[in-house]
Amino acid sequence: MIGAAEGRATGLHYGTFDYSACVGVSAAYQASDHPAADHAKAIMQVAAAGTGVRVSDGSTNVLPVGSTEHVHEAWRLHYGLTRRALARAYYQGWDMHPGHIPTRYAAVFAFYREGFETAAKRLSAYANHVGGDVMDEPATAKALSSYLLRGLQCGALDGAEVDALTGMTRADLDRFAAPRRGDLTATTDR
Repeated sequence: MIGAAEGRATGLHYGTFDYSACVGVSAAYQASDHPAADHAKAIMQVAAAGTGVRVSDGSTNVLPVGSTEHVHEAWRLHYGLTRRALARAYYQGWDMHPGHIPTRYAAVFAFYREGFETAAKRLSAYANHVGGDVMDEPATAKALSSYLLRGLQCGALDGAEVDALTGMTRADLDRFAAPRRGDLTATTDR
């Protein structure tokens, strides 16, 4: 389908409740972390790999409304599902209620802040051919750079702090994130 769209498809959206209902999942178990959901999203992810088409994770229907206790419970659920999606490389998602915005922001921000130092040091070690306790290769350098770029794009990371830990400019990160043929072992000019 992506090929047939001839460049018009820019994203694939996982519809949690439509898909779950279609395959017979009981309403009480329809959620973006159900095994049927994981399978469908993994298939979408594989189909979109290398095409530039993004996969968007589905939502939760548990709304942060009502008593303080219920709102906090709904926020914990949404935060956990958002973090889970990020860890599984679903960097886009959507929400059913404006009350989900605070937890989406918190989950995204925390995801990039918590992994920042490790990712920056690994990419710097790779780019500068420094040995360590992890032996990375070009594909992982691409993933590390992409992680840092997404952290910058969402505002969780600051360019100066990324530069300080990696020794790389934004242009350097872009080269690692989208290497040209023969440029898979690109190093910085610093």
